[in-house]
Amino acid sequence: MMTEPYPEIPEEIQKLLSRGEAIDEIRLDKDGAWLHNGQPFTNRKIIEFFNRSIDITSDGTHVIQYDNYVYPIVVEDAPLFVTGVWKKGFGRWEKIHLNLSNGTMELLDIYTLQFRNKTLYCRVCGGRLTAKFRNSPFFHIMERLDESEGNYYLSLCGEKILIENQD
Repeated sequence: MMTEPYPEIPEEIQKLLSRGEAIDEIRLDKDGAWLHNGQPFTNRKIIEFFNRSIDITSDGTHVIQYDNYVYPIVVEDAPLFVTGVWKKGFGRWEKIHLNLSNGTMELLDIYTLQFRNKTLYCRVCGGRLTAKFRNSPFFHIMERLDESEGNYYLSLCGEKILIENQD
């Protein structure tokens, strides 16, 4: 449900936060689990709704955004996850498609790949959000890893992409 322009946190919530008043915390942990005030959500439909509704404000605050409803959330690592990859074509005609935790698919922008926290990340949703690769898609991409003169490269889409450790 990514919409333009960036959603903004409602004035009432901004006032509460600026006064230091507590609001219910909704958190997406580093493994993709949703929590409400520290307790895990278990209702699959709520979890899917949250996954589909993640966005970011112009100042970089992650939010749940649905129509006019915008609520700030805490994101421990990445707001989205790459849940699957599939490749089509070969060489410079190769395209790598990503399945994302928000229920969408998009082409991988190979120039946004980063290696940190022992996994891959990339930019998605027009560069607005970061996605963290789950294990299976991570291994599908890393099977293309090459080493040359102490540097590591991924051979993707007819390109050699230097992978630098961001840790």
